[in-house]
Amino acid sequence: MSYARERIIGGNTLKEFAVPMVSFSDLRLSELKDNIGTYGKFGIGMTKDWAINNGLNPVMYASQNSLFTENFMHGIEDFFKLVSNSNDTSGRFENAYNNTLNTLRYIKNYKGDLIRPGKKTIKDYVFANEREWRFVPPISENILPFISIDKIRTSQQKSAFNKKVSHLRLNFQPDDIKYLVVEKESDINALINHLRQAKSKFSYETVDKLASRILTYEQIEKDV
Repeated sequence: MSYARERIIGGNTLKEFAVPMVSFSDLRLSELKDNIGTYGKFGIGMTKDWAINNGLNPVMYASQNSLFTENFMHGIEDFFKLVSNSNDTSGRFENAYNNTLNTLRYIKNYKGDLIRPGKKTIKDYVFANEREWRFVPPISENILPFISIDKIRTSQQKSAFNKKVSHLRLNFQPDDIKYLVVEKESDINALINHLRQAKSKFSYETVDKLASRILTYEQIEKDV
């Protein structure tokens, strides 16, 4: 679990923040060629049943220029003002606001600039092509559901906040894994050795089964 920086534009409104999450792309192997490498050359493919059973949800993509996006952004701001100025002591208004605000953690612009620290910005990147699914932890007093972007601009700041959610994990079993992706063929043996040593509770049959599901970035890029 880690905080991911998000940037949502709706009309003339811009919101930048960070949200704790784990995210996946709902892509077939044949579609990976056009998407793999954007965020790295190593990956793990999970079953759809695992994602559904663990509470992951598809991201809702919203166009920057649609009335829906603009109205939703303004609605969040107006709701916050109402809650801030209310005399309610029961907590009902705050809970209602948090439930509405939680929706924002599952929204992403359909298209926009892909901004990554230390890498060249990709203009007009179509985020919807990723078909992202997210696991976002429930809003609670123990973790911050949102962080201002100003507090997490540097890698040191991000690392400090990530430590606060490092105890939150998604568990899975070997049968939940559809495939494992490494960068090149020379990485395969290292991964198999890791599975045998670090995951000593796995039987040889289980490790062999996982080994048969290993693919390389080079293989996907050229052959799939």
